Amino acid sequence: MTKQNPQEIFTKPILQWWSEHGRKDLPWQKNKTPYRTWVSEIMLQQTQVKTVIPYFTKFISSFPEINDLANAKQSEVMSHWSGLGYYSRARNLHKAAVIIKDDYGGIFPRNYDEINALPGIGPSTAGAILSLNNIEPRAIMDGNVKRVLSRHFFIEGDLTKADSLRRIWKLSESCTPDNEYDVYTQAIMDLGATVCLPKKYQCDQCPVVKSCVARKEGKVDLIPQKKAKKQKRKIEYNFLVIRSEDRFLLEQRDAKGIWPGLWSFPALETDEKVESWIKSNTGINKFNCQSDLDSFTHSLSHIDIQINPVIIDISDTKVQRLKKNMAFIKAQKMNSIATSKAVKKIIDRL
Repeated sequence: MTKQNPQEIFTKPILQWWSEHGRKDLPWQKNKTPYRTWVSEIMLQQTQVKTVIPYFTKFISSFPEINDLANAKQSEVMSHWSGLGYYSRARNLHKAAVIIKDDYGGIFPRNYDEINALPGIGPSTAGAILSLNNIEPRAIMDGNVKRVLSRHFFIEGDLTKADSLRRIWKLSESCTPDNEYDVYTQAIMDLGATVCLPKKYQCDQCPVVKSCVARKEGKVDLIPQKKAKKQKRKIEYNFLVIRSEDRFLLEQRDAKGIWPGLWSFPALETDEKVESWIKSNTGINKFNCQSDLDSFTHSLSHIDIQINPVIIDISDTKVQRLKKNMAFIKAQKMNSIATSKAVKKIIDRL
């Protein structure tokens, strides 16, 4: 690693680059507050900006202030998160809002340790909230920042290991300026998101290419070191798409397991008998069972699920004895409840 002052060779050029090339029109950059920054940072975890923008806009429209979020039912919050994935983020967001309302009078805390202690917030998110809102300079370490720093200063090895992680955090701290740290924090994230990309990196557009060690070594492709991918577990379900005219039977899943707390078509193991399940769980005796939709694979971060839609038509929704966690819901109301992308995909194909 070069012995030159990192703020001279790294920070200053990035600040100058951002003034001309940085992103300045993202919705969470307008009317910036710690609350809006927090929501955006949580949504952006493992999710692309273009995906987050419409979710953020709708979320802030429904919950413009922390107390609005704290006073909402968790089901309301989850419905706004439906399709965004990694649903524990939404539950933690709601839990943290309640804590802020009860313990801080609905005002987002401005102390690093207090922010870091909130559910779903770690050191990088806490740092981003403080830095981006010009409260105090704090280092951050999201995926984009980790990639830019590790390439520029040539940090080899597994960045999840304690020694490497400590080293890169120290670099992030040393590169964070005492002034314009809000601009710098946004700038380094933008550089990683638009120029120093994982594969299609654009070194010719990088403001620090001349001092980038990975570039000099011809090893940009190898930094940061890629973790060996774990083999995904594979399972298979039959989805019972029970419909009566424009209504579909959904059940709210348990708080644990796949799609926790979301509304879904009943999912049966492939060895479970469809007819027996319908009669014992709904009291419906007359139905027409068919399978006119192709199976498809729904991929989650840790698992691939083969879904076999089984279309079941019934004539009446008034005669069944439904369990408390079941309800017939009109297709046009699906967007107002928390469902998974798999449910939306089936509805769109019908």
